[in-house]
Amino acid sequence: MVDPLAPLLADGIVDEVLSRLKSGKEADLWLVRHGAEIVAAKVYKARQARSFRNRSAYQEGRQVRDSRTQRAMDRGSRFGKAAEEEAWKSKEADALHALHAAGVRVPRPVLFYEGVLLMELVVDEAGHPAPRLVDARVARERAAALYADLRGQAIRMLTCDLIHGDLSPYNVLLGRDGPVVIDFPQVIGAAHNSQAEGFFRRDLENLRRFFAALDPALLRAAGDAREIWRAYVRRELTPDFAPTGRAEEPPQRQPREEQRGPARGEGHPRAGAPQRQRQRERAPHPQGPQQHARHRPERGGRPGPGPEVIRVGRPAPGATPAPGHALPQHGASRPAPPQGGAGHGAPQRGPPASGAPGAEGAPGHRRRRRRRRR
Repeated sequence: MVDPLAPLLADGIVDEVLSRLKSGKEADLWLVRHGAEIVAAKVYKARQARSFRNRSAYQEGRQVRDSRTQRAMDRGSRFGKAAEEEAWKSKEADALHALHAAGVRVPRPVLFYEGVLLMELVVDEAGHPAPRLVDARVARERAAALYADLRGQAIRMLTCDLIHGDLSPYNVLLGRDGPVVIDFPQVIGAAHNSQAEGFFRRDLENLRRFFAALDPALLRAAGDAREIWRAYVRRELTPDFAPTGRAEEPPQRQPREEQRGPARGEGHPRAGAPQRQRQRERAPHPQGPQQHARHRPERGGRPGPGPEVIRVGRPAPGATPAPGHALPQHGASRPAPPQGGAGHGAPQRGPPASGAPGAEGAPGHRRRRRRRRR
């Protein structure tokens, strides 16, 4: 006896458990009798036993109506984890109800009870459980038609703002009425998930690559996912939308050589300049070569020759400057000391008056004053 099915048997929801149909990474599928029909009972595995990776990316944007439950789920408490697990299981039942009502070829949902999903059993033309697309033998002549059919199912799902998120030949059954899409616990809300476009393009590309291995003509349909998503973003997507196959390629980044522009002499605006303009560019400075060279720094960062400096000697005390000559201003260069002077770079000021301080030892006194000035 299977424990998850015990409540259904006890409550009369399931009359008999027939056999286990298959076991997947998310759940086990059982054949049970529900009233007068045989249906499939999907029993989800415990969270620790599931092998679904990157689950948080699929749950982005999912919300529950109860704010208290949502806060517990965000905090990750024990109650929140249990509520998150229940929401993960019930999400597939909600998606099946919405997609089946929109005309998407999915298993007809029957009942979701105590964490177990009862749904229609998909069968083939012989009445046996339908095989998966990856396990079936598909002729080359049917590849294009099957791809167009599944592409239409993906478009109808997108018009319901839903993306499968894990669509591949492993999640498609070749039923009696056509290919049927299964396994929706990771279904994504196209309007609430920031990675929705990536999930949709990956889903459709998984199918296209599978059928392109059978029919190479489908290699030309590589832009279908991009064109469909553009129509969805522009609110132009309808259930009967068909890609034209003329999707514009995304702009590619130019190489660095092209971004730098043409080389000098090849398309450069100055390459075809007249000779007169080139000579004007090489013309000397209007102030003349000598004066211009004074202000232009030479190589090595050292300035060129500066203005000429005229050295003027200091006149003797009491002497009157000659007409046309002015006393040197502050900051002018000092004249060279006379040959017979006291030295030390200071001009001879004459002996001090008798009785004045510093009359004796005047040279030493001037030397100390000079040092203090320095």
